[in-house]
Amino acid sequence: MMTFLTILLIVSAVFLVIVILMQQGKGQEMGAVFGGSSQTIFGASGAGNFLTKATAVIAIIFMGSAFFISYISAKKQNPISIKSYISKTAPSAAKSSLPPVAQKRTKAVSKNAGK
Repeated sequence: MMTFLTILLIVSAVFLVIVILMQQGKGQEMGAVFGGSSQTIFGASGAGNFLTKATAVIAIIFMGSAFFISYISAKKQNPISIKSYISKTAPSAAKSSLPPVAQKRTKAVSKNAGK
């Protein structure tokens, strides 16, 4: 399932880029650069309506597959329990957290402080 959704995400991303690049801008300068004859391919109504609908459909497919991939990935991870974390760290918390060298120094300081 994850492999299918990943392939769907990649393919929809590629098609989304292609469909967006095929659309003409408001100024239609880019249409002239690429030949300007893209309207004859899609009929007399032009490419605007078809490409706009195709962009919406592919964007929905892209967003849906991205959502489902993240949902499935989140369900696969085991939740972290605070109880298991505390039980692992509790015995070491009873011991001194200072390294042995620092413990010797604090003992020496406390002996000298009594004088």
